[in-house]
Amino acid sequence: MKSDQEFVDSLIRVVKQNYANPNFDIISMAAEMKISDRQLQRKVKVLTGQSPVQYLRQFRLDKSLQYLREGVLVGEAAKAVGFSSHAYFTCCFKSKFGITPSSAKWSQESAMLADY
Repeated sequence: MKSDQEFVDSLIRVVKQNYANPNFDIISMAAEMKISDRQLQRKVKVLTGQSPVQYLRQFRLDKSLQYLREGVLVGEAAKAVGFSSHAYFTCCFKSKFGITPSSAKWSQESAMLADY
């Protein structure tokens, strides 16, 4: 049996390898980690305080913010992190960060311009 830290390390590795795939879901995640989806649900919740879906969504949104700060267009950033719906991406992004993705991109561009 894996230790808790080994499990979290494995979870991070699996998510990093698959976050860009819009078809990557809990069943795929569980299969990659070689455990049942119910077992995955329980263990991820205990160790991270989030469901696997929430964990994956948070990872994707954090990664999208990184892409936006690098100047990637909003639609491209959404697709790059595995969101197939631009509207759903915008809704999730705004819920997490309190601003729209385009505002985040604009804010970053403004900050870069102010540094010159």
